[in-house]
Amino acid sequence: MCGTRFLSGVKANVQAAKGFDDVVLYRKGRQAVYIKHVFMNKLPAKVKPDMSAQNIEFIKQLDTLNLRCYVLVHVKNKLPGEHDLAFFLDDYEAIQGVSKEVAMQRTMPLASATHLIDTILL
Repeated sequence: MCGTRFLSGVKANVQAAKGFDDVVLYRKGRQAVYIKHVFMNKLPAKVKPDMSAQNIEFIKQLDTLNLRCYVLVHVKNKLPGEHDLAFFLDDYEAIQGVSKEVAMQRTMPLASATHLIDTILL
């Protein structure tokens, strides 16, 4: 799935990060945020996105440059069968994982995640 289609409602310049699967740069003016998109069909007891060593290193490098990077976990909604729910993890949480309870508390409709990214870029 093409990373630039994941959140088509974000009002920003959107481009795929070259060389990284499902990592997208959202930019508005001088503000920028990288989002790694991960898809899960259901949440395990410990939610730890499956990311390559290259993705983890990329996230760490962005952190050292004081650039924002979040992981947006798309969760499959049982009723429509679409990945239309999501929650954010920061870089540390994405690498270490969070409990299912924390993930469920943060889960929101995908439209809310889109709005949140727009808010971050204000």
